[in-house]
Amino acid sequence: MNTKRKEKTEQLIKFVEEIKDDEGFAVVDLRLPSELYDPLSTEKNRDLSDDIYDFIDKQANIIPANIPLKVRMHGSIPSEEQDEIRRIMKRHYTMKTYDLMWDMASNTRKMIALTIFGVLVLAAYFYFALSSDDVFFAEILSIVGSFSLWEAADSFLLERPRLRREHRNINQNINQIIEFVDD
Repeated sequence: MNTKRKEKTEQLIKFVEEIKDDEGFAVVDLRLPSELYDPLSTEKNRDLSDDIYDFIDKQANIIPANIPLKVRMHGSIPSEEQDEIRRIMKRHYTMKTYDLMWDMASNTRKMIALTIFGVLVLAAYFYFALSSDDVFFAEILSIVGSFSLWEAADSFLLERPRLRREHRNINQNINQIIEFVDD
């Protein structure tokens, strides 16, 4: 089992090294589709097609966040439109960061609220367990308090690291270099 995992890790490292350019950037080559912009977006808040973002995200998903990213867009695009595309992409990933920041804040509030609630319920459990003969009610408090603390630990130990990883990946996209290659 360990040898298979080691082989897969070596394959991943080899793949990442193969897609790096001379400057150390991991390169994602993208052929621009005929429908460059999202048809639902307006001139004021124009956005690129979801297919472009999906392709970049899928390709960059396995590239570690500490490796800088370079996206090479293949297609004939006028230079003034190239700057607009760069601006749109930066705005897109910045908006994703804001959304993720809301998720992180929500995670923090959830974690704190469940911890406080769990501690209070477990304090009530200990009080009723020691001062009352109603074992059934005390056990219900024990289960509720334990579940609340478990959910708080889940938020801290599982959700939070995932959110941090996602934040690093989005920052990789915010800082990506965008080049245009005229085919």
